[in-house]
Amino acid sequence: MLVSVLIPAYNSEAFISETLQSCVAQTYPNVEIIVVDDESTDRTLEIALEWEKKYSNIHVYTQPNTGACAARNLAFEKSRGDYVMFLDADDIINPCKIEVQMAELQKVSYDKSVIATCQWDRFYESIESASFPYQNTYKNYQQGIDLLLDLWNNSEMFGVSCYLISRELANKAGKWTVGLLKNQDGEFFSRVLAYATQVLFCPEGKLYYRTGCYSSISKDDSKSKVNAVLDSFIKYKETTLAREDSLRVKRALARNFSLYMYLYSNTYPDLCAIALSEIRSLGQKPLPVGSKRAKMISRIIGLENFLRLRKFIVKH
Repeated sequence: MLVSVLIPAYNSEAFISETLQSCVAQTYPNVEIIVVDDESTDRTLEIALEWEKKYSNIHVYTQPNTGACAARNLAFEKSRGDYVMFLDADDIINPCKIEVQMAELQKVSYDKSVIATCQWDRFYESIESASFPYQNTYKNYQQGIDLLLDLWNNSEMFGVSCYLISRELANKAGKWTVGLLKNQDGEFFSRVLAYATQVLFCPEGKLYYRTGCYSSISKDDSKSKVNAVLDSFIKYKETTLAREDSLRVKRALARNFSLYMYLYSNTYPDLCAIALSEIRSLGQKPLPVGSKRAKMISRIIGLENFLRLRKFIVKH
């Protein structure tokens, strides 16, 4: 079976060669690599085209500067793989990553809604600094939604490239949301996991997630970006309740909105008021979240009162 590695690239000249090297070094024998340059202003496209000349399984495309989500959608359209993996242009995968995941997926090839995950860790300059600390979600799941709720309830995440999913499941989940300014990966994979059946964890596979090297959209707390996080959480609600309308889902969703209130109540009270209304629409109350002290106090006086108290203390 063919596996497509889909890479959106923008101003990644310092990293893209290392990323592509990790792709061509895969021990799985049937891989195609699709790079979509998002109108970079540096040498990213030039470097990618040099790799395309060297390797027949690398294909490079360009698009007007419309963002990573649009680039991922285009890469998917141009790909032919039975399975796909989205890889950021500055991240690295270990050589056996695709092989070990495909070995597990081929055992259940009759079910194209099964997905594979792997270990991941952040690194700054060298992948040698990655230590791969344990996560509660490093295990198999009988349903994708079970993993999704565990990620929310444990405040954990998987890097985008940890997932290997079938083309069929990607089509069922739908395209990346181009207009969403933040948490695009969380929103996309909430749809993937909502439709997924089993989740197979492959500990031998590893993703090295580059961090700290340059300004990231994930660090942008402008109102438009914070509003986008809220929009993504509302999309979570629409997606998961359509698949399973249960108390456990409602409580996990309420936890997301509660964490949003904890993070942004001092800076964007109007947006947090919307988050509170979303919690109430679920028939829930704000849940204790945040630091250990915040959780302890919130269990006694409630999250809303804790946030009011915190705001008073900050002012005085």
